[in-house]
Parts: sequence; C-alpha cells; structure tokens
Amino acid sequence: MSRKTISILAVAALAASLSGAAHSQERVGKDTLMGDPVSADAPVDKVVKVDANTRWVNVVQNENVKFIVGSKTFAWHFQSLRNSINLKDIAPAGTVDRNIIVYLTPDLTYSTSE
Repeated sequence: MSRKTISILAVAALAASLSGAAHSQERVGKDTLMGDPVSADAPVDKVVKVDANTRWVNVVQNENVKFIVGSKTFAWHFQSLRNSINLKDIAPAGTVDRNIIVYLTPDLTYSTSE
C-alpha cells in the first residue's frame, strides 16, 4: 500500500471513531423509554393537580403534561409506547412520595387503520 492510501485509511478510521463517540453521548436509559422532560415555559396540552387523593392519571401519548404537586411543578412529554408509567419514576427527586400510575392512551393521530 502506498503512503497516501494508508493516510486516507487512517483519517477514515479516525473519523469513524469520532462519529461513534459523538453518537454514544446521546441520551440512553430507561428515561428515554418513558418520554422526556419539558421546559417550564413550554406549552402543555394538559395540567394535572396531584393531591393526597390522586392514585392515577390518564394521558394520551405525545401529550405535554404539566404536573402540580403541592408547591412544585414539572412537565413531561409522554412519547412512550408503554401503557403505564409510575409518576414517581419521572418526577424530579422529592416531588412525588408514593406510586401514582400514569396510564397512557395511544395517540390515534398517528395510527393507521385500513
């Protein structure tokens, strides 16, 4: 092999390894299976007040939902294909102190029916 070919192969290998490293820094883990947090100033589709009597919440997939828990608030985009999510698993630490199940209804906007 010529020096030029070796140089080209070395540059290609370096580029491939760098692109792999950048790709590996994407978010991964169980949070990505449940959706994503939404910024406090983003528009939401629903507001849910969680109190001592709240045992479950119904939402539609792809909704942005703002939760009010006492004096704390947070918002979540439910992009998940799961049927249910525990609110305690997605809420900021210390916000929800018990299991509250969020039931997800499929978003029919993107369904295909014959």
